[in-house]
Amino acid sequence: MQTKGRNNQVKEIKIAGYIPLIITIALMAALPSFAQDTTESLAFKRNRPVEHQTLFYHPDIAYQMWQQFNLIKEANSGNALAQHELGIRYIIGDGIPADTEKAAYWIGKAANNGLPGACYNYGILLNNGWGVKWNPFEAFKYFLKAAQNNMPQAEYFIGLIYTDNLIVKRNLSKAYFWVKKSAKDGFAPAKTTLADMSGKIDLASIDTSSSTGEPSGNKTDTANSKVSKKLSSNISSKNIASNLGLVFIDFNAARDTSTKVSNKILLEDLLHQGNDELVKKIKIDVKNDTLINVDTASVKALEQFADAGSPEALTLLGRLYELGQFFNKDIVEAAVYFIRAIKLDSPRSPLLLWHTTKEQGFYTELKNLVDKNDPRAMFVWYGLYSIGFDNQLVETDAVKLLEKAASLNYIPALNELGLDYYTGKYIKPDREKAIAIWKVSAGLGSSEAKLRLSISNIYSDSGNENYRAAVDSIMKSIKDGSVLAQATLAYCYQNGLGVDKNLPDAVEYYRFAAQRGSQFAYNQLKQLYDSIRPADKEFQLN
Repeated sequence: MQTKGRNNQVKEIKIAGYIPLIITIALMAALPSFAQDTTESLAFKRNRPVEHQTLFYHPDIAYQMWQQFNLIKEANSGNALAQHELGIRYIIGDGIPADTEKAAYWIGKAANNGLPGACYNYGILLNNGWGVKWNPFEAFKYFLKAAQNNMPQAEYFIGLIYTDNLIVKRNLSKAYFWVKKSAKDGFAPAKTTLADMSGKIDLASIDTSSSTGEPSGNKTDTANSKVSKKLSSNISSKNIASNLGLVFIDFNAARDTSTKVSNKILLEDLLHQGNDELVKKIKIDVKNDTLINVDTASVKALEQFADAGSPEALTLLGRLYELGQFFNKDIVEAAVYFIRAIKLDSPRSPLLLWHTTKEQGFYTELKNLVDKNDPRAMFVWYGLYSIGFDNQLVETDAVKLLEKAASLNYIPALNELGLDYYTGKYIKPDREKAIAIWKVSAGLGSSEAKLRLSISNIYSDSGNENYRAAVDSIMKSIKDGSVLAQATLAYCYQNGLGVDKNLPDAVEYYRFAAQRGSQFAYNQLKQLYDSIRPADKEFQLN
């Protein structure tokens, strides 16, 4: 259980009043928020003015103590508003020592007394295991109560929960209903998500009316309405976008050639949790689907994050080579980047690679380069075989191409060959040989190889000291955009390897990785949820 260990983190958030628990900071995924203005420049978006909330204190300490005494008295008498305010004060340490357990106690009291804002906030506490045991299923019930009382933030979250197939069975009709209702009620992130959903789901195939069986909700009383308005005015859409972690990914659509991946989408993908430092460094403008403006410094930053294992950076670099933007057009080099991104479960690169292989002359050029012992071409042909895009090779020939590319010290081939030896894919498993290969790659400067060496320590019986050193390396890779590092850190939190065991933190990092496409992370999430899934019919996924 996470209790007082979170206090310092939460106290740093300087927002007053009945906010929707400022702690939306680590709620549940990441939905891009930068479609809320007309420009598509990251340079512009990261320099938006920041609104600051200020806490004002009455200078008379005796008066403050009297106020606090009356607040506790009212809370003990059953006044839901007083209970909620007392809980918020315990969260931020306003006049009293911060204490998440006491905060959860009082906010829970207010929630059970029917206060919509408290229901929403208590749902956040339950979902994150702050002051209470982690329980996303109970959290859903409280979010739903707040949504049924017309709270836009709760309506939004309920809609998103209906997309990820973790707490309740995926239901796009209900998802669309709640997100649309939240958007109609004025919640800005819901408006952005509604447009995003409209582009990703077939609206003709779902019930987009209010006849989804969801209650329309009752009008709240005047006091609760005021609280909800204050909540709505203080919530940060960026915090929501960075931390929701809800997964809206169709893993089965990787080769859907009817879908279009626009440059705008690729730019939006950079805003996923994990590329934060990259977004600060780059200046990219997307004019249309054939023109991307990018400078040298931005390309270098993209290459740094690509080497660390950012599937979004890899995909965007592949797109630049495919279009001949900044680089000379090179469809084989584009394929290299797309394949590397696919190996990290990028949901965008399979389609982009598919279209690249259909370009006139692709296979002719690929074969010519293989004949010239170009390691890039060897790696690409192996990659096309391994992901099922090309059946011209048999398995042994594909492996020979990879081995030859690796013998030429081609880093992507070294990393992939090491992985094949480690997992036993196509090759008899040999962990020691895998590590030796990764050490060669790391010596050549590969950040991905260094990360894989650290991860190999996590999955071995190397002991706590090595675990801690590995976790330090993994955390550095997370800052550099590695989705693999996010999923591995989640595994460490799940099992207490090099860090204290912490299921809410495991869920948070699994969500970050899953939202970026990691199937491993998504499957681990399902296992975690299934391990505490109640027997209630509404929570059964089958």
